[in-house]
Amino acid sequence: MKRTCLLVLASLGLLATACGGGGAPSALAGQSAKQVLTTSLAAARTSGSVHFTLLGKQSGKTETIVGDASATDGREVITVGALSVEAEVTGGQAFIEGNVGGLEDQIGLSAAQAQTYAGKWISIATTDSPYASVTKAVTIASTLTQIEPNGHLSLTAATTKAGRSVIGVSGGLPGPATKGTTGSATLYVSSTRPTVPIVFTAEQTTGGVRETDVGTFSRWGQPVQIPVPTSTVAFSSLPGSSSAPSTGSTGG
Repeated sequence: MKRTCLLVLASLGLLATACGGGGAPSALAGQSAKQVLTTSLAAARTSGSVHFTLLGKQSGKTETIVGDASATDGREVITVGALSVEAEVTGGQAFIEGNVGGLEDQIGLSAAQAQTYAGKWISIATTDSPYASVTKAVTIASTLTQIEPNGHLSLTAATTKAGRSVIGVSGGLPGPATKGTTGSATLYVSSTRPTVPIVFTAEQTTGGVRETDVGTFSRWGQPVQIPVPTSTVAFSSLPGSSSAPSTGSTGG
């Protein structure tokens, strides 16, 4: 689950399967895998906000993403080795702050620019090129698309994850198929109301390199409070920056 600036994986292709493997208790009893997934995503959208932690491991490298997301606002703190960057969207404004590696990797600053602006909050206007991808990435709709198992779906047996009774929906990796990449994903859903996502797991192999991802979700429905940075540098003032609207995501 590669989530660079800042999240983007997926689309949802669902094939209903019969309920089996121990069945879904309580609020999800009798539902197929497709129905469980649909019910859970609907509950997540209704809740309106979530706190999450995502941990990815690949070839000895660890990536951690901690975030809060709502329908319109959100924040993410991404750490990959020595690279770190934080993105915030609040009140229709977007901001990014990071170290040298984070600014180079996530918003494409040159090494010299990154040295100059490391540790400073950069404000991104609606006309700046990164605005669309940053605002889309940190909101709850984008978060949910990245944890939707794809393709043929099946149910796991009832179990416990993060202290909650859950049932898992297993399928292919989120998003459209990528040539040379194979893997699977499971979204574990609370089996009691609200039937929101609790844990997401995925394994994938690309070119012989294996990656594992684990996400945990909590604080569903709690207010997301993001303070506005008091001192910022305008993205448009950076040498060589583009104020043209973004035409696509920088994620992959």
